[in-house]
Amino acid sequence: MPLDPVRLALTLAAALLASGSASAAPDASPPEPSSPELALEAYVGGLRSGRVELLQTLFLPGGQFCTLAEDGRAPVGCKRFAEVIGGWAARPDPAANGRVLDRRDATPSMSAITYELHFAGDRYIDQLLLYRTGSGWRVVAKTTAIQ
Repeated sequence: MPLDPVRLALTLAAALLASGSASAAPDASPPEPSSPELALEAYVGGLRSGRVELLQTLFLPGGQFCTLAEDGRAPVGCKRFAEVIGGWAARPDPAANGRVLDRRDATPSMSAITYELHFAGDRYIDQLLLYRTGSGWRVVAKTTAIQ
């Protein structure tokens, strides 16, 4: 049976929340995003400016980041956001931009978004799972493919 990426992302997010890794309070100094789209705008802003602290507030440290191989075949490489965010911020791209391709809300506090990101000369298609927390919307899982 084919793997449904939305179902996979929802299952992963539920497991992260159940384990308590989503309960860590991030530094609240940047503005709290009031919608998933505003969270993704802030994400692109962090990539443009290289502001690691902004990216750290948007992505839960224990959340999962997975990269698909360019040919779409296994293996899928996964790491925690805490392991990769510093590398994203270390190479700011003032021309970074993105747009929402699709949004599906499972509940008023859980959203799966397909996002097209242009960053560092590459085009990415991201599948992101966001949850509304007491500190605004946060990304708990991201799978990306370079196009």
